[in-house]
Amino acid sequence: MDTSLVAHAHPHCHLIFKASGPDQDFIVEGRVFPLRYDTAVAVNTWQRHEYLHRAKPERTVFLALYIEPDWLAEADGSFANCTRPGFFAQSAISITCEIMRLRAKLVRLLQTELHIDARQLEKLILDLTLEVVHGFSDWRAQSFGRGERHVARDFRILKALRQIHENTGEKRPDLDGIATGAGLSRPHFNYLFRNCTGVSPRLYANAWRVEAAVGKLRKESSDIGVISGDLGFTAQGNFTRFFQQHTGASPHQFRRVMAELS
Repeated sequence: MDTSLVAHAHPHCHLIFKASGPDQDFIVEGRVFPLRYDTAVAVNTWQRHEYLHRAKPERTVFLALYIEPDWLAEADGSFANCTRPGFFAQSAISITCEIMRLRAKLVRLLQTELHIDARQLEKLILDLTLEVVHGFSDWRAQSFGRGERHVARDFRILKALRQIHENTGEKRPDLDGIATGAGLSRPHFNYLFRNCTGVSPRLYANAWRVEAAVGKLRKESSDIGVISGDLGFTAQGNFTRFFQQHTGASPHQFRRVMAELS
């Protein structure tokens, strides 16, 4: 990847490995974590993180796994609480010999196979994910409900969340209007929202917009310009820039890879 990622969050656990190239760093909740051949970075759901690219002669290739909570819980019921903020107790992951072997096998499959068997690919991703989760997550404490959890219990924040979800196609969610509609000043709204969800209103709204974009790019055959308009962007270039700053890939690149893997 040769571009930075803005500060963002998403409703998935996230595992980031270096596949090849120079070492880089990821920033999770303001702390810098190295991404090297012998280390990986784990990000919990709704945990703020970003990537500041350091240009080097050789390109760094990442292997990034976005782990759907339902998929992981279905694979192993012990991980039903993987959406809790403290599922990964730390962001720094030390690469064991088995993780190294599985990572190399997965990278080799993705880089060399022209026609990838979907079941083989999913099994390998699952094996790698479970190896990391079993070794480095706090799944035992989480499974007994001891982990902290952000749950929006304030009715005003629940209403705000519904409005953000329902207005994904707006040019830019009117967070001032949502705060006023909830009877809150914007600073108080920001405080309550972060206390209930773990992230700021703007970060959450951007994450929801990215999820909507991913869903449309995966499931719809519409032109990207049409999808851009559906999501409230006034120009396709603005949508491309927004999507790339949050995912590291352009909408065209993302759609092409999804088509190759389907």
